[in-house]
Amino acid sequence: MKIKLLTRCIATAGVSSALILPTVNAAVLEEVMVTAQKRAQSVNDVGVSANAFAGDALKELGVDQASDLGAFTPGLVTVNATSGSTPIFAIRGIGLDDFNSNNSSGVGVYTDEVFASSPVYLSGQIFDIERVEVLKGPQGTLYGKNTTGGAINFITNKPSDELEGDIEVGYGSHDTVELTGVISGPLTEGVRGRLSANYVKGDGWQEDKVTGEEFGEQDRKAIRGQLAFDIGDNGDALLRAYYSEDQSKPSSPHGEKTAEILGLPGFDSLDSPTKAKYVAVGSRDVQRDEEGSGVAFTFNYSFEAFDFVSISSFDQYDRLLVDNYDGTAAASMDTLFDGEFEQWSQEFRLVGNSDGGFSWITGVNVSAEKVEDNNQFDTSIFVTDAVYYGSFDSTVYDSDIDVLDSKYTQETDSWGVYVHTETELTDSVSLIAGARYSYDDRSFEGNATEIFFGTVYPVIDNFKASEDESAVTGKLGLDWQASDDLLVFTNVATSYKGGVYYSAGVLDSDAWGYVDPEEILSYELGFKWSLLEGSMQLNGSMFKMEYQDRQSLVTYIADDFSNYVAAYGTIDATLVNVPESETQGFELDVNWLPTDELSVQLGVAYLDTEITKAPTTADLRGINADPTVNAHATGDSDFSGVIDGSEVAFVDALAGPTETGTALAQAPEWSYNATVAYETPVANDLVLRLQTSYSWVDSQFSQLSDPNAEYDATKALNTQLSLGHVDGDWLVTLWGRNITNEQSETYAFTGTAARTVYKQQPATYGVSFNYRFW
Repeated sequence: MKIKLLTRCIATAGVSSALILPTVNAAVLEEVMVTAQKRAQSVNDVGVSANAFAGDALKELGVDQASDLGAFTPGLVTVNATSGSTPIFAIRGIGLDDFNSNNSSGVGVYTDEVFASSPVYLSGQIFDIERVEVLKGPQGTLYGKNTTGGAINFITNKPSDELEGDIEVGYGSHDTVELTGVISGPLTEGVRGRLSANYVKGDGWQEDKVTGEEFGEQDRKAIRGQLAFDIGDNGDALLRAYYSEDQSKPSSPHGEKTAEILGLPGFDSLDSPTKAKYVAVGSRDVQRDEEGSGVAFTFNYSFEAFDFVSISSFDQYDRLLVDNYDGTAAASMDTLFDGEFEQWSQEFRLVGNSDGGFSWITGVNVSAEKVEDNNQFDTSIFVTDAVYYGSFDSTVYDSDIDVLDSKYTQETDSWGVYVHTETELTDSVSLIAGARYSYDDRSFEGNATEIFFGTVYPVIDNFKASEDESAVTGKLGLDWQASDDLLVFTNVATSYKGGVYYSAGVLDSDAWGYVDPEEILSYELGFKWSLLEGSMQLNGSMFKMEYQDRQSLVTYIADDFSNYVAAYGTIDATLVNVPESETQGFELDVNWLPTDELSVQLGVAYLDTEITKAPTTADLRGINADPTVNAHATGDSDFSGVIDGSEVAFVDALAGPTETGTALAQAPEWSYNATVAYETPVANDLVLRLQTSYSWVDSQFSQLSDPNAEYDATKALNTQLSLGHVDGDWLVTLWGRNITNEQSETYAFTGTAARTVYKQQPATYGVSFNYRFW
């Protein structure tokens, strides 16, 4: 679908909506304020494609983890990096398909304007939230690096001027108990405080059919404290500190096609059961022991000509995770992540206070990030009795016989300076212009070894490297207030994602190396239209993005011999740059209040992605040195190096297609979501609310060059019934999620010995009670 056709689709949708809906006196939609452009504005007055969710709406939708957002945001895909752990986001097909600890998504994520350099920093923080803002498209001017796809802002509730407090108790399937408590209010004159806490405890939703052990147990707790200070008549400050810990037992993926992938009979007995509830983990002691903490200090002071803003922060996180990452009961790609993370940042910002037709924001930020990690992949299946002794017994789960081990430290120092301006050219047209200069200095030091029957064999010894990079990104756009009810905007924007070193345990030394930064150039045309006397909001946009050097995870076959099945050589993964690719599509959101009692929200997104210039031997950092492979990478079908049980020559080869025309990972063609709610008084001071929500996301790939990475469409139907006091003093809610008991695949890839598949959690039900005691 080309841009001309997209234009016609959006125009038709907008005009049709206006024609078919009656003009009636109805309720007016509540205005949601956002800080998408570093100043408070209504979401419908900002020339940026954005979805905003108020805190109450998040509760009503059942969003209690960051990964839940994708179901209600067209164009946003959310998955977990490992089994139920840290979330990874992709917007408009741009995100992250590498699970290693030192990599970051192409979607920048912020909590109270503090950038999370790693997804781990989001764990335990998504509670007592004022709102969430999802900004789509490159945000490289105001937000800096790692915003090629967009940015997500989590804004917490702040200390209140009046004493308030509430507690929420929930009980659900698998004996899951959740408690959230908040107390907030003035402490002394000019000082306010807020204390929030969250606790979740529940049994596992999965069961090993052999051992009977449960997986997917929840055990999480978090606390956040805030102090707000008035500084004279023109200033204020906020001190925020938090602590979280997670000792849950990870859920397990499912392994399938084991015999087909290995090309050996009998190994299909290792496959997991087909139902999502039942898994095959074996004797591996999967576990999670994680804790994080942080502190942030925000200072604001207003001068006559400008506001001064300072944001200082420090975060740290410790993670120990043992995961049955391949989904089989054998010791095949079981993983250990044992890492320590630190980051600090400082931003100084000036925001102009001009009353004229010109506004501006300028600022500078510096930051430092450090990741120390030890990760291991257990591949002992290949030297168990199955291969080493020439026989196979599916009840034997050998481990710690053959382990790929990686230990490394990556440090990144960054700074940037930016300016953003808005100029009124006429009463209805404004020019948006901004630019940013960014600089990163990244160093990496590590070792990769193979531990074989207790003996350590070096694979990569004393790897030391450093890279520095700089980028100039910017935005140029026009906002046209065509009428009081219609805003039309267009922009051209650029952004970049910093370079990174591949860091996983490997058998082929070529797999480690530096991957260049990725860059994007985006063109967008959109509108925000208020209809039917303010009872309907119709927002839409179409876009085209040109992607340079996309960082993509690929699976490949090396030409050196290892203890793996001899027919295959070494199977490894690494990151490569895809030289050129394109993404185009459109999004449409409808928010409508037909009556005071009925609300309707609809969303649709379309994506058309493809590689337009495939990698060559020069792009693959010497991984694919054989000319045969270059022919395969550019579409020559003479090479048969695909992991499908057929004969494979001892040459380096990509394990699946990465040629021109291949769709990008994490880029579903279509996605839809809908929410309908009916709220009505039922007795004196009582309000009844019934809500149903549905989401559907098209089939997609989790990564490139992997023949098993495609997974089917995912859908879910949720519902809830609430009864509460009209003043909000108390609320009882009955809820059900995935009530049609779908068990769709939500992620897939080729593990060491199986196609690994994550599946949707079956139907869950529960009740919650919220009581406001002040």
